[in-house]
Amino acid sequence: MKIFQFIILLTIIVPFAKTTFPQQNADTSKVLVTFNEPISHDGIFDIHNYQIYREDSTPIKIFKVGVVKGDKALVLFTEKQDPNSKYKIFIYNLKDKAGNLISESHRMAVY
Repeated sequence: MKIFQFIILLTIIVPFAKTTFPQQNADTSKVLVTFNEPISHDGIFDIHNYQIYREDSTPIKIFKVGVVKGDKALVLFTEKQDPNSKYKIFIYNLKDKAGNLISESHRMAVY
């Protein structure tokens, strides 16, 4: 049985591009999450599969999820994040293309 493991690489890109979405304003950030294998689209767009917390445990609102071509990365559109702060991200219910769930030991990362 193959255990799906991946590497999460996170980048805060501040400020958000000039284009805004109805649920967002100009004070938004993007978080790039990169995987070592292509991920399934099953559940990938559900914002409830992701949680981000500032170092003081304050939750960060996630507005939208976008998938990067090739399915090895996604972008989380979030409320404004401070590039000088630390954050924890948790990812739930995502699978690789073979149907393997993200292993418990790899679903959290700090950036």
